[in-house]
Amino acid sequence: MDIENDLDRTPRIVASTVNREIDPVTGEVIPDVNIYQQKKNLSQGMMDLALLSANANQLRYLLETFSRHPYYYFSLVFISLSLIIQVAVGVGLIMNSRYDVNDRREICKANRINNMVTIGIFFITLVNVLISAFGVAPRVS
Repeated sequence: MDIENDLDRTPRIVASTVNREIDPVTGEVIPDVNIYQQKKNLSQGMMDLALLSANANQLRYLLETFSRHPYYYFSLVFISLSLIIQVAVGVGLIMNSRYDVNDRREICKANRINNMVTIGIFFITLVNVLISAFGVAPRVS
């Protein structure tokens, strides 16, 4: 057996450079930032959808028990506000996923929308803490 022939037959893993960049120093494949952004937007959207359905359920329950609820108007305003902000955040996530973050002109727009989405998520969290604090349980008489 010839050692040189055995070395030539060893399988080699060659990264396709069609859609991937390779770091010239380490030789590692650099991940595509657009794929990361799409996955991040998808996960944020799924969390937004879960909270949206929970708030819709709270609103339905609140409307069914309006005469017995001690904080009816407070809860109605804040649940409605949370739903409106969630829809706005969802629209922002859809808009943000359309930008190519590898393009210098589009990265500034994507960053601005991402900042607005983050602020929206902060307000959604704040409003939902207030909703939870006052609860949607009816008053016991």
